[in-house]
Amino acid sequence: MVELDKMQEKAFVDELMAENDLKGASKKRMIKFLGNKYDWDKHRVQFRLTRALIAERYAALGQ
Repeated sequence: MVELDKMQEKAFVDELMAENDLKGASKKRMIKFLGNKYDWDKHRVQFRLTRALIAERYAALGQ
């Protein structure tokens, strides 16, 4: 399991937030959660993040 220090973790989260044009603490928490779950593998986290954002949008439309 890959362990990142706080600065590396923040850089990883900030990079994905910028690439996906995301804002907000909930999105940061989601990226941190996915990073921990998928060992900070950028491609896996990006894929799962994209899927989560799509599911979130569809859930918002259904209400």
